[in-house]
Amino acid sequence: MKKVFIYIVLGVIISCGSVEEKKVVQDTIYPAEEGPSDGVLENIYYSIPSPIETTILIREGGLKFSSDLLFPENELMPFSKKTSTALVLGVLSTDLNYAMVYEKQKQTSRLLEEVIKLAKQINLSAVINDKTKDRIDNNINNRDSMQIIISDQFWEIDNMLKENEDHDLAALLITGGWIEGVHIACGLSLIDTSNKSIKDIISDQRIVLENLIQLNKSFEFNDRINDYIISPLTELKTIFDSIPYPIENLDSTSIKLIDNEYELGNYLTFNLNETDLNLIRNKISSIRQNILIQFL
Repeated sequence: MKKVFIYIVLGVIISCGSVEEKKVVQDTIYPAEEGPSDGVLENIYYSIPSPIETTILIREGGLKFSSDLLFPENELMPFSKKTSTALVLGVLSTDLNYAMVYEKQKQTSRLLEEVIKLAKQINLSAVINDKTKDRIDNNINNRDSMQIIISDQFWEIDNMLKENEDHDLAALLITGGWIEGVHIACGLSLIDTSNKSIKDIISDQRIVLENLIQLNKSFEFNDRINDYIISPLTELKTIFDSIPYPIENLDSTSIKLIDNEYELGNYLTFNLNETDLNLIRNKISSIRQNILIQFL
């Protein structure tokens, strides 16, 4: 049975006292005049699976780790806008979860350093401290302990974002993390073409994507975010929507919007054919490439 977790993309952010603070400029972002209520918005956050959940599902599906799917190491540079920082931080957070779940110490350490730098750029220093860093260093080879630390850290960061009313940045963190997770899944589906579990993970993103788009439409982002991220995600939704609904699978659950509240219920498993899968792969690859070209 598929469990639903709050998206803990921020939970991978940990401490490093030696990293220099860098000021970034806030984009002009206004709350949308019309959108879901605060309660519905909160339910949307809770309906999006975490990178930990996604990467664990990938590992349990018997898929091998591929470093080629990680964000390019030499592409990262300082950002001038908080929106860009938040978006790429979400991407790297998912990569960090992916490397950690597979116990890849070299990649985990490298990604950890990058996540630390970006986290400090969007004023998360208040929840970044030496004690947390020490816990990470002492448990770098203990996957279970690392997952506990990450979960604990998330709640502190989540509370801080809410206190600072940085809901727009939280949405972009979630979006960047989700894009990277689907990118990894699509890449692995090419490496292991006979593995059905990875196709199921990809097909399950249909409902998640609907929630993600609704979340982002709660804010009025600048044209670059709209043109290169949100509009292409809407195009991706069109691809998913073109896939016919199959017979209901009573052994699985998902979250659906019912009377402005998200409820657990039976969900539909979509049997992706190769044509549909290729369309999804190409679109998510294009969106991720937009991040590499437009936001770095």
